[in-house]
Amino acid sequence: MRSFTSLHVRTQDPDAVRALARELRTPGLALYVAPDPPWYSLYDEGLEADEVPERLWAALEAASRLGRAALFAVYEDEGLCWGLAEEGRIRYRFCEGVEAAPSGASGRLPDDLDAAAVAAAQAGEPKTAAVRALAGMLGIFPDHAVIGFGDVLELDEEGGLPEDVWVIEDDAAPALEEDHAGG
Repeated sequence: MRSFTSLHVRTQDPDAVRALARELRTPGLALYVAPDPPWYSLYDEGLEADEVPERLWAALEAASRLGRAALFAVYEDEGLCWGLAEEGRIRYRFCEGVEAAPSGASGRLPDDLDAAAVAAAQAGEPKTAAVRALAGMLGIFPDHAVIGFGDVLELDEEGGLPEDVWVIEDDAAPALEEDHAGG
């Protein structure tokens, strides 16, 4: 069972992120977007609930059409899948301790990442610490990388969701209603 899934895309186009969120969101389920330009973090109820790893990689590829994209999935803090994609293609993926996915790395890390530092981070325990380290190397706010849909939903229900978080729930809703109005 997956503990959390977070998808991140680096872009200067918030409207493209809104369109991506609508594309990825499963009808009838919610998706939250936490903007921290140039990175946008997406937390999708359907993606987190789906136990099929192929859907993770498809979402990562879709996000990477907008710019560099990263995905993190932690399984009961014992298993980890993460990947990087650009230009609609997965460039690097790593899985360890996940039954439905082959273990190990495939692809090539971008030149701007230190392979030894990435390997050390991937080996880190607990896996949330590994994700924090990897996110930091990419310039993603580490707290955004280690929360998932359930965490964001809980914040929303308790009135603690930051005002700048976008809530994508109903395709028929006007664009202005997608922005969270705080509490």
